[in-house]
Amino acid sequence: MKKKPVPLAIIILSLCILVFSCSKEYSASGTAKAPVEDSFNLTIRFRPMVDTLKLDFDSVYTNYWKEKYSVSAFKFYVSKFDLINTDSNRTYHLNSNKYFLVDASDSSTWMVKLLAPAFNYNRISFLIGVDSLRNVSGTQTGALDPARGMYWSATAGYIMAKLEGSSPVSPSNKIQYQIGGFSGDSSVLRKPTLLFPYGQTLQVSAIPGHKSMVDIDADVNAWFFNPHQIKIKDNPSCVSPGPMAVDISENYSKMFNVKAVINN
Repeated sequence: MKKKPVPLAIIILSLCILVFSCSKEYSASGTAKAPVEDSFNLTIRFRPMVDTLKLDFDSVYTNYWKEKYSVSAFKFYVSKFDLINTDSNRTYHLNSNKYFLVDASDSSTWMVKLLAPAFNYNRISFLIGVDSLRNVSGTQTGALDPARGMYWSATAGYIMAKLEGSSPVSPSNKIQYQIGGFSGDSSVLRKPTLLFPYGQTLQVSAIPGHKSMVDIDADVNAWFFNPHQIKIKDNPSCVSPGPMAVDISENYSKMFNVKAVINN
């Protein structure tokens, strides 16, 4: 008995179903999984500290001037990361259009994820704050959303770093440092360059799945000393651009210290 040929339309439909079913990955529940995009190979982890102690909002600390204080808010912007190899005199600029707000109260913000060229590095640099162009670019989104509490106004711009809390030596019992200013002599923008620990280099790999990490401590106590003397008793508040904000920014530009480089 002669078999009837399978219609061409049915063959095409069957092939389409096969290709579609093979192109998706399914979970145990049968729902399609979204593809995972491996968009970073380097994580910079900022760790809020006071000297050698992890910052705790319930603890009382002592600054260089023997003044007691506690912290209720500690935030700062970082952007424009550079990786540097001084042996080859090469500098790579990373994610120049991305801005990150590190918030001590939210550990998910401590991890800055970047895509870096495969190379060996012995220094890292980054901008503390938001550059002047973004300060005058109108309403922003993401980390720069004014709802995050780090924006004054269209004329005054962003708060680059914030430290708030309480202290018995303050006349009002409060400390409030909101450091901003992006132009001229009032600019508080700082870009420190940090050397990695002795004998450690950052080895960024081009192999998929290989990721490196740099651990950086951010020490609150640095706000009060070196090179400028900021005593809570005399200056418990700074909430506008000006000479004191500039002095404090020069202090906190030195609060960062690379503790470890991890290559996987």
